[in-house]
Amino acid sequence: MPDPTGAERQRRWRERQAERLAPAVRVPCEACGIIHTGAHGLLCSRCWERLTVEGRAAKALRVRKSRAKRRKLVDDGL
Repeated sequence: MPDPTGAERQRRWRERQAERLAPAVRVPCEACGIIHTGAHGLLCSRCWERLTVEGRAAKALRVRKSRAKRRKLVDDGL
């Protein structure tokens, strides 16, 4: 198979980037109505954390990590 030209490689690279970096879909949240990216389906991230079991668990884990990091900094005297 012949080695593709630089222009061909660049064209294919741009196509791959366009697939990966497609513009975000903007949709209203079903619960509160704000416009969001649709990362959590029909709910914005705030409502997803508040209204779903997975969201509550994710938020609890994030808070625990943050507090542990803060405690570590205080214990280290920083």
